[in-house]
Parts: sequence; structure tokens; C-alpha cells
Amino acid sequence: MKYIEHKDLRRSVRALYKRGGPYQKAADAVMTVIGRITSEDPDPFKGFTLTKHGEKRVSKCRKYDLAQFCRLITVVDDGFCHIVYAGSHDDCHAWLDRNRGFVPVVDANGKLIEAAKSDDNLDPETRVRGASDQSYGKLYEKLPEDDFEFLVESLSRALVRQIEALESINDEEDIVKIAEEIEEGDRRVAIHDIFVLLRQGDHKAARTRIALFRGDVAPPEPETEVKDGEDLRTIPTDSPQYAKLFKHFVCTADYRDWMVFMHPEQERVAEAEFSGPAKLTGVSGSGKTCIVVRRAVVLAERYPTGDILVLTLNRPLAALIDDLISTCASPTARGRIKVLAFFDLCQEFLFQFEPRNRRLYDDRTWKSEEHIDEVWREYYRCELNNRDAACMQPVHDSLISRSIDSERYIREEFDWIRSAMSYSNRRRYFDMERLGRSYPLDKRFRRLLIDGLQWWEDKMRDVGITDYLGIATALYRHRNKLREQYRCVLIDECQDFGTIELEIIAAIVENGPDNLFFCGDAAQHVSWKHQSLKDAGVPVPGARSKTIHQNYRNSRDVLQAAYKVLVENLTEEMIEKEDFEILDPEYANFSGSTPLCLEALSLAEEIAYAVAYAKLEVMENVNRKACIAICGCSLYEIQEFGKRIDIPVLEGTRSIDDGSLFLSDLEQTKGFEFDLVCIVNASDGMIPNPVTPEREQFRDLSKLYVAMTRAKLQLVLSYSGTPSAYLSKAEDRLLMGKWTEFVSKEDASLLGEPPSLDDLRMPAEGKATNADSPIGSMTGEQFLYTPNALGLSSRLIEKLRELVKGQKIRRGDMPVMWENIAQAARDTRAHPSSRQQFGPEAIKEFDELVKKLGLRAIP
Repeated sequence: MKYIEHKDLRRSVRALYKRGGPYQKAADAVMTVIGRITSEDPDPFKGFTLTKHGEKRVSKCRKYDLAQFCRLITVVDDGFCHIVYAGSHDDCHAWLDRNRGFVPVVDANGKLIEAAKSDDNLDPETRVRGASDQSYGKLYEKLPEDDFEFLVESLSRALVRQIEALESINDEEDIVKIAEEIEEGDRRVAIHDIFVLLRQGDHKAARTRIALFRGDVAPPEPETEVKDGEDLRTIPTDSPQYAKLFKHFVCTADYRDWMVFMHPEQERVAEAEFSGPAKLTGVSGSGKTCIVVRRAVVLAERYPTGDILVLTLNRPLAALIDDLISTCASPTARGRIKVLAFFDLCQEFLFQFEPRNRRLYDDRTWKSEEHIDEVWREYYRCELNNRDAACMQPVHDSLISRSIDSERYIREEFDWIRSAMSYSNRRRYFDMERLGRSYPLDKRFRRLLIDGLQWWEDKMRDVGITDYLGIATALYRHRNKLREQYRCVLIDECQDFGTIELEIIAAIVENGPDNLFFCGDAAQHVSWKHQSLKDAGVPVPGARSKTIHQNYRNSRDVLQAAYKVLVENLTEEMIEKEDFEILDPEYANFSGSTPLCLEALSLAEEIAYAVAYAKLEVMENVNRKACIAICGCSLYEIQEFGKRIDIPVLEGTRSIDDGSLFLSDLEQTKGFEFDLVCIVNASDGMIPNPVTPEREQFRDLSKLYVAMTRAKLQLVLSYSGTPSAYLSKAEDRLLMGKWTEFVSKEDASLLGEPPSLDDLRMPAEGKATNADSPIGSMTGEQFLYTPNALGLSSRLIEKLRELVKGQKIRRGDMPVMWENIAQAARDTRAHPSSRQQFGPEAIKEFDELVKKLGLRAIP
């Protein structure tokens, strides 16, 4: 006898175990059966009693009595015993109802899969049944054209038209009536089953049922050698370790249970042996992080004398991976697996190499508790009498004249430079192609930026702080001291690592089989760094590159919406990326609710409604988790907001076990999965960021796609004003409406909005920052750092710098230079000669600017 485990078995036994008392005894009994099977016991069910009542809903079903009126359901046929479910009487009844007609079959490759087949009489008590998924469109259009033609090839045109008219809103009896008109028995049952399954939204089962009708799959013969499938796997009869893993899952697993029950395709990659560095490219939802976790455990067991390191970029994902490895690994293996965010890895080495500089390598200054974002703004805007960044003002002026947020763009450019080359090689920047960056910078501008970067690094060192690429740059200077201290290194979300970071990683791992494993998805590339595996010295040949196309996480509805948003907004920059691949929604296995796109009057209302909606969801479903992702805000701003409203933020300092509802920016959601995801502030003008060069806005699209595909079951997109252009192209995959249709105003308490960076800044005592000044009192230089300056012509920018310098100068009675914007506005209205200082074109533009800013009333 061959024993097969169904995918529902472990979760059902886990549910019994968690209920405790006599239910736990029922779970123990099932674990006893598994233990006997894996110990080659010829009669693993010895002592178990079959129930007295037969079962028609699943052919050849046997049910065993367990404690507390619980049951163990098996299906036995031709030398195969499928152990499928355990639960209370009511739970087992519900499972059998959901799985009417369950038939294990084998495909052309010998892989075990499950099919659903009604009996020949379409008996109402036993035939395949299920609730509608309430999806849109004709059911037959959800089948490949050749499959549909095969199904109806012998039917009359009148009957085919009836079939083509079927939708998910039709009653099941409508399908039965059509099927009963078909004379050919096998075709009658097949068409009934297929369209009932399509009505449920189970496209995968419908395709399998077609294959069964074609003869492409069939029940296994007694001596058939079978391979594990996605839903059915062989229980080895000579592996006590299998029983231990089963018990470990039952006794300890929670929301992370999917890490133990892996799909065969994932398992093959996790356990593969490679002769050197290898790379896995997986589409969103394909379980890449799951594979990294399992592979880390496999490698720890394969190489018992070396340590294993798992790296990722963001701290929340590192914390999650660390928890998951603790769930899956034996104590011995766990002791040799280390999980770190790359920033923290660099900190460890720098504390070792530069023990006197420990306070330098943090993202908050030890002197004033300022965040790195605050220090950057202070530096860039030449505040507190530090004018080092003034050397970059020609670049700044050029960028803002083209409506580009120069403060953000130059900070990103600094990261690109440091990710592409070492400190000693920065002269290469003057002439190299800036892959991934679209705004042209001539050699003069590049020299100014290199100078500005040097001053920025000096500033960080002076105040005792560092940013992400700064810590990598600092460690690279000690590259010759790095030693090969890890047997294997696995990198999750590798698409966002830069060349320098990869070169550092290559220096700390041994040469040899399985030494490096890169895992990522180019469609989720959200950083602006330079990346080249070749330049980092770790090229990966095609033979060691693997790809997973199957999505295991998202409902079809979520995936279709995310897919539509992605493909309808693709740019050449994305398509031309190496390894870029888009997941076809056909690879989703199940249907869910249609994603919502809901309108509110303001961001504050959006957040209030989203929090109320998410809290209700997790309150009604104890084990579910939800995330509210906010567009257009930095992680720092969201962290501070989370503190105010007492909702944890995905930022790496706490476990996902700490709550059911989380806040996040779009990027930090990467690697997680939630039952519900609400994405708020998805409004026009917020995403894509209008002050980012158009050819670089693909990163915003990638971030949105990442956040959308974190939702397993429910996705809500929210906006105020006008929805993002990204969403307007996917309205046919979204249910458009208003928040008030789903949450009452009484339940949505206003919580405010995330504070801006300027709201959070803490200037030194007695020293005001530029942000403290009203626009009218600003100098031209100060004004040119504000959003109001975006899009001004280069000639007006030049005049504002030249004429509004904080000092009023007259030539006779005529003012020719001014202290602030308000003075210049007043005098150019009152003195025609003063207008000549600006010139005829610039003064017209200045008048329009003054009108726009509402400065005419300032004396």
C-alpha cells in the first residue's frame, strides 16, 4: 500500500490540536497513524474503528472514528490510501461537501493531482457542487479556446449557445438542465462538472477535469510510480523524520504553516545542488522567501561544519525570515543559521574594524536623536550656517526647472554612485553610463555631485550618523580585511542589491558548491542602484538560473487587478530590464472577492475608513492579518504616525506575531503576505510621483505592484480627489465605489495623517530652519528649495538667486536687490525700474508666481 497526504490534512490536524482537550487526543491519534506509516508498520490503522455510515459524496471513502466524535477521512483505491482530512463531525461534513467527487489522478509526468468527477447519474446528493464566486463574464470565455471546442464538438449549435450564455450568476440547476440534454454520458458529466467548477472560480480544477475527460490524466494503477504534486504528496514508509516534521507542524505552526508544506516545484529548488553561485527568479507570490527559508535549513544540514547567512535589505523581512527559520529548523541547524538585514551586517563588521566609531554607523545621530532624513534635509538646504551643499546648486536649479524634485533625485543619485563603484574609483562616474537613471548629467554636473557627496559623507561623520549606502561604502574600505567566514550566503530580494553590496557579500563566503544563492524578481525592482553580478565577481551561468512561474499566494481577482495595473502602465525601462517577467493571471489557483477601489474626501478619511475596515476584518477572523500601506510617505513619517495612533509599523523592530494590523509604506511590504491589504493615498499626484522624471516612474509602478500582490484574499485601493492614472487603466478589474458604502462614518474615527518631514524636524535650540519661515520672508535661495519652485524657468531661478539674497540694496531710490520674496514682490509692483532688474520675460513669470503664492497683500 502507498500512502498519500492531502494538502488539507496538516492544517486540519493542527486545528484539532489547537482546540485542546479531547480534540487534541484526536490530533494525537492521526499523528500516531503517520508515525506508524513512516515506521513501515503493515497496518497503521490497527485499533481504529470505521464509522458505521457510508459516504456517497466521495467515491471509495473510508472514515475512521476519533475521540470527541471526530473523524479521519481517507480514500482507498487500487493500492493507494489517500489520507485527506481530520476534524469534528461538522467539519468533516463541510470538507466532504466542498470536495464532492474527489478523485486522485496522475498526469502525463506521473505527478499526483486531484480531480473532481460526478457520478454518471448526476445524483443531487453526490454530484460536484459549490457556491458561485460572483465573478463577471461568460464562463466559457475562462477556458482556452481549443478546450472549449473539444468539449462541445459533437453538440448542436442550439445547445452550444445555451452553454455560452452561462455566467457565474446562473443557478447550478441551469447547468444541470443543460447537461441533461446531452446524450453522451461522459461528455454530459464532464460539461456539468467543468462549468460548475468555473462558476465557483476554480479554474485549476476545471482544467484538470478537462484533462480527465480527454484522457490526459487518469487514476493511478496499483504499481504506478508516482511523483508528488501540489496538493498530494507521498508519505515515505521508511522516514521517521517525516513524522517528526508532521508533528512539529501540528504542535507549533501558525500563520507560517505554508513554510513546512512546500509545493514540489518550490521544494526542488530549495533542495537543489549547484556547483557555484545560483539564481532563482520567481514571479510575485511564487514563494521565493519560502524557498530561501527552506534552502537555508537544507544547506545547514548538508554542510554541518559551516555557518549559513541569510541576507535581505529591509529589516522587517529579515525579522520574518528569522522567525520562519526558527519554525522550520532543528535546534542544531538553527544554531548555525544567521539572518540579517544588510545594514546590520555592515554594522557588525564596522564595529569590529572601527571600534572607536560605533556611534557613527546608525541611522539616528547619537548627538540629537535626529533621523537621517532630517539630517539630509538640513545639509541639502544649507541650513545652520553649513553651506557645503551649495556646490550642487547648479544641478539643483537645472532639475527644478524641469519639475524634478532635486532634493530626492540627488540623494538617489548619491546611492547610485556608491552602489556602482568604490570610493577610490569614483572618477569612473564622470564618463560612465548611468543605467536606470534618465536625466542627463554632463561632466561638470557630475563633478559637482561628487564634491557634494564627499561633503555629505563628511557631514554624516561629523554628526554621528550614516545612511544605507554610506555604511556599505565605509565597509568597502575594509574589503581586504573581510574573510570567507560563511559556508553559504542566501540573498532574498536580490534585485535591490547594488554592485558594491554584492561584492562585499562575495568576499565573506567560501568558494565552492552552493556558496551563493540569489533570489528575486525584476518586476519588483524598486531601488535606483547600479547592479551587475558580473562586476561584483559572481556571474551566474544559465545552467544555474532557475525560474518559478506559479503563483501560490494571491486570489485570481487580486492577481488580475495587479497584472492589469502593471501591464497597462509598463514602460520601456521596465521591459528592457534583465530577467523582467510578468505573471499571467491564469497561474492563480483560486478566486476571491473583487478588489475594491474606494473614494474618500481626504487622506485622513481614507486612513480612518481603512483602519475601521481592517479592524473589523481581523476581529471577525481571529487568525487573519491586515496591512494598511500608505502611498507618498516615507517610512520615517509612517513610523512616527504609527506611534501616534498605536498601530505597529513594518520596520523590523518587532515580529509580525505582535499584532494583526500593521502600517507600512509600499516598499516595506515586500516579502510579507496578508489576508487583507488596504493601499491608501493612491491618488493622482501621489503615485506616480509627479516630480520624478517620467522615465524613472517605473519604480513607483513596481512598488504599487509589490504592495498589491501582498494581498492573499482581499485588496482595497483608496484615493481622495482623483484616482492614480495607474488605477484608471484597470477599472474593469476593480469595483469602484465610496468608502461610505462599506464602512459607516460613525465607525471611522479620524486619526489624522502622517506628519511631513518638516513637521517632524527638531532644529537646534535658537536656530530656525528654512521650513520655519513663511514663503514671503524667504530669500531666493531658500525659496528654491520649496515645492513652489518646481517648474520655474532657468532665467527666473537665476534672477531669484541673484536678486533676493537676504540684503536690500538700492541704487538711488530704486531697490535693485531684496531681503526676501515679499519685498521683491512689493517693490516690483511699486517701482517699474525695479522690474527691469528681472528682465522682461522673468518679471512676467515672477508676477504670475507672486499671484499664485498670494503675496500681493504682504506690505
